[in-house]
Amino acid sequence: MIRPVETRDLDTIAMIESMLFQRPLSRVDLEQLRTRPASRGFVFEDAEAAVTSYALFMNAGASADLVSLGTDPKAQRAGLASRLLTSALQDLAGEGVKEVVLEVAVDNIAALALYKRSGFIEVARRAGYYRRSNGTVDAIVMRRNLAQGSA
Repeated sequence: MIRPVETRDLDTIAMIESMLFQRPLSRVDLEQLRTRPASRGFVFEDAEAAVTSYALFMNAGASADLVSLGTDPKAQRAGLASRLLTSALQDLAGEGVKEVVLEVAVDNIAALALYKRSGFIEVARRAGYYRRSNGTVDAIVMRRNLAQGSA
């Protein structure tokens, strides 16, 4: 089931973030994000009501930024992120969002494939955007038009 993020989900989201990213969003970061009026978040719950995937956005009217998208490693490769992203984009379009923008590391092959399948296109690159233990990695900036019929 896909539903909006609730406060009770933040510990699980923070745990998934810590498994996926070298610089994860903390519980405090997530709480601060959630309290912002422009914050939109969605989770995918499995049959046992466990959160397995999440998508977090900042909605700035006609444009929204994808802040973070992740799936518990034990639940990856099952299409959850794709289903969640499709649903979230439809909800955002219903709120009047016309485009969604995101940054993704050039070496995050799975995420790049997901975003391309979801209709995002590369619009720019940011050199050294992500810090890693062994240096920096460029980001690809991607955009998806949510005009009528494209979400």
